[in-house]
Amino acid sequence: MTAIYNLVAPQATTFNFQFQIKDTVTGPWNLAGYTATMTVRPFAGSTTTTLLATTANGGIVLDAPNGRATVTFSNTATNIKAEPYQYDFVLYQGSVVTRILEGQFLVTAGVTV
Repeated sequence: MTAIYNLVAPQATTFNFQFQIKDTVTGPWNLAGYTATMTVRPFAGSTTTTLLATTANGGIVLDAPNGRATVTFSNTATNIKAEPYQYDFVLYQGSVVTRILEGQFLVTAGVTV
């Protein structure tokens, strides 16, 4: 059920991304009991983590009854080299791991950094 969605983050700015996880039959997922991680790496398969947001570190907030996830990276976190990276967004519920989103995470160069 992984969806591919490319993201663009302006360099050295606060990045906020919100989306809703839905099932075509039952509507929004109830995310009660879930945790989440979004990992940004230089390329798929890399062991180097460029950015990391989790429900544990406060970078991801889940609105459980409405199936919404909000990911936030600070302006200091996005003050990285302007280039394309790869990311994925994963939900955890006990031992069940579900990759919801993946794609390119493009950091665009800023003039004022």
